[in-house]
Amino acid sequence: MILIEKYSKKHDGAFEKIWVDWLRITMGIEPQERDVEEVRHPIESYIVNGGIAFYAVQDDACVGVVAIKKLNASDYEFCKLVVGEQARKMGLGKKLVASCIEYAKEQGGAYLYLQSFYKLEIALNMYRAMGFVETTAPDGMFVVKRTEIIMKLKL
Repeated sequence: MILIEKYSKKHDGAFEKIWVDWLRITMGIEPQERDVEEVRHPIESYIVNGGIAFYAVQDDACVGVVAIKKLNASDYEFCKLVVGEQARKMGLGKKLVASCIEYAKEQGGAYLYLQSFYKLEIALNMYRAMGFVETTAPDGMFVVKRTEIIMKLKL
C-alpha cells in the first residue's frame, strides 16, 4: 500500500534524490543551483513560506514527491512532481496532484499553477483532465529556464 504523507524528517534526502535523478536520467537536464537548494531544503524552500512537500511512501521508502509553493496572497504552485520508475502506472502522480489541490484549497488559494515540459505528454494530459489550462506566470512565480508551458487550475 502506498501512502501520501506530508514532510517529515524521516524522509530527509529523499526529495533531492528522486527529483535530481529523474531530471538527469529521464529529461537529460542538469538541475539549476536553485533547484538543488529547494529540494535539499524543503522546510526553508516551501514550508516556512506557507507551502508543503508531499511524499508517496511504500514500505517506508519514498517513491514519489511533490512540493507546493505559496506564490502570493492567493496563488500556489505545485512543483517538482516525480514518481519513481518502480511506482509508475499506479495513479500516484494524480494522487500527489490531488493532495496539492486539496492543500491549496484548505489554505484559501484561488489558483494552483504548475510549470512543465511539452515532452511530458502523459503528465500534461493528466493535468488537462484535472482541469488545468495553459496560462502565463502569475506574480511571484520564478519561471525556470527549462519551462515550456505554465498551467493553472481555478480552485
